[in-house]
Amino acid sequence: MFRIFVAAAAAFLLSACAFGDAKLKVAYDANAAKAGVLSEAASARINVTDVKDLREEKNAIGYKRNGFGMKTADILSEKPAPELVKEALIATLEKNGHKIDATEERFVINTNLKKFWFDYKTGFVSVEFYANIQAEISVVDQQSGQTIYSEVFDGYHSEKTGGGLSKTWTRIMNVALADFANKVNLSTGFKDALASVAAAQATPAVSANSAGDATTGS
Repeated sequence: MFRIFVAAAAAFLLSACAFGDAKLKVAYDANAAKAGVLSEAASARINVTDVKDLREEKNAIGYKRNGFGMKTADILSEKPAPELVKEALIATLEKNGHKIDATEERFVINTNLKKFWFDYKTGFVSVEFYANIQAEISVVDQQSGQTIYSEVFDGYHSEKTGGGLSKTWTRIMNVALADFANKVNLSTGFKDALASVAAAQATPAVSANSAGDATTGS
């Protein structure tokens, strides 16, 4: 009986607040970022371009639903999803010793955002909340036109609780965004690409020094 009461209460709470858009203050906590695998590469200087939004739904990051699962309103983010992903990526790179340089013309990081979504399912005794963030990150050598690295990352988080509204939804989205950044941070492929960028950027400096030595010697 108690379980039925809990389920009914959770369903009522969600249904009662199903009308009217919700706007979540989603944000990546850069202070919580830690150095990871990407720090094993020599410091690279790279241009992080604006994230390209490839989502089908570019406005909402989720839908409010009534007790029948029908959409009644939008769940929005105060800051656009592409900006949140770019900020998380930049914070991760900087934490690992890499330098973001918007004037760098040769090496760029391009990001395609495919998912940034929050949803929930009402069960018999609980509600399952879940969030998914998916983006493809590529490192491009614009001088040669070659994509030297590309990988798709999925950030995910889910919880089953007795219920929850905007505060809970925001926290779950934030955890998914942190999971996305952490997976980027642990990528050996991304690390190798950054090492290649750093090596290419170091080569001209070495050549210039060698030329200067040769001139002095003559």
